[in-house]
Amino acid sequence: TKILVLGARFGGLTSSYTLRRLIGSKAEIKVINNSRFTYFRPALPHVAVGVMDEEDVRIDLTKALPEKGIRFQQGTVEKIDADSGLVYYTKPDGNKAEEDYDYLIIGLGAHLSTEIVKGWDTYGYSVCEIDYALKLRERLKDFKGGTIAIGSGYFYQGKNPKPKVPENYVPLADAACEGPVFEMSLMLSGYFKKRGLANKVKFVIFSPGEYLSDLSTTSRKIVREMYKQMGIELVDNFKIKEIRENEILDESGKTIKADLTILIPPYTGNMALKNSTKDLIDDGGFVPTDMNMVSIKYDNIYAVGDSNSITVPKLGYLAVKTANIAAQHLARRLGVDIKVDSYYPTIVCVADNP
Repeated sequence: TKILVLGARFGGLTSSYTLRRLIGSKAEIKVINNSRFTYFRPALPHVAVGVMDEEDVRIDLTKALPEKGIRFQQGTVEKIDADSGLVYYTKPDGNKAEEDYDYLIIGLGAHLSTEIVKGWDTYGYSVCEIDYALKLRERLKDFKGGTIAIGSGYFYQGKNPKPKVPENYVPLADAACEGPVFEMSLMLSGYFKKRGLANKVKFVIFSPGEYLSDLSTTSRKIVREMYKQMGIELVDNFKIKEIRENEILDESGKTIKADLTILIPPYTGNMALKNSTKDLIDDGGFVPTDMNMVSIKYDNIYAVGDSNSITVPKLGYLAVKTANIAAQHLARRLGVDIKVDSYYPTIVCVADNP
């Protein structure tokens, strides 16, 4: 039996490791990831403010996976042909290749759609990938004062077909994940205080909907109060469309003055999934599944983490949870007597301020 896992972040790695632990040598497990390295994503803001370095948050998959008896192939997934059970990918040398599977676990994540934000290439900064965090780190070192805008792009969530889970499990969200926005607002306050620039830097936080809408009203009130005391301005319902040198613009024409813009880019479905067999995905490019993370159309395909349409908001915590369920369910199918956890969309988001 051959299990193919696409992606090596929280979803892909958790499902691979858990499966290997549960099934022993019952099946071959192979992971395809676009880089030989994977990064501990929650610590990328720490890299941006200089309290951690790239090597502190980096895992070499060519070492980590074989140590656990899991095969690794570096390659960029282009598409999945769910009908014939093939995954098409491009190797680092540019050669095209394909891989078959008996079972497939999709952990490719979502797509950060920087291309739909005008001016991104020139003026955009972020913390969502290691390259972005390192680029921001350099920019922050040179920043001597002005207004910093921090916020999220819009979440282009799929609507149909719906996953087979209770309807209230999948809220409609304007933003995919605002945790890092909150973290950066606190981290950067401390960062500029340390550099003696606190009174030279102003912060504006923006959200495409209501800021931190996945928190309770009580928690949101506390954050608003805290921001008020810190002199941080909060702008709701700002769907960013363009970043300019000294301002950002939303879809309705509103502007916010900003000398530096730090953005969680708009979230859309993964490009490889959008190129895949059409009935594998919903109209947003995410994979609808049942409560066991099995595709509603293809019995031998699982989706975990951000690629799955049921994980809202898009959090590492839900990626780990969905990955464990997928691994347990698949292990059961391979004859392991094990209880499968039931999915419940609890939200745990750790905001860290070093």
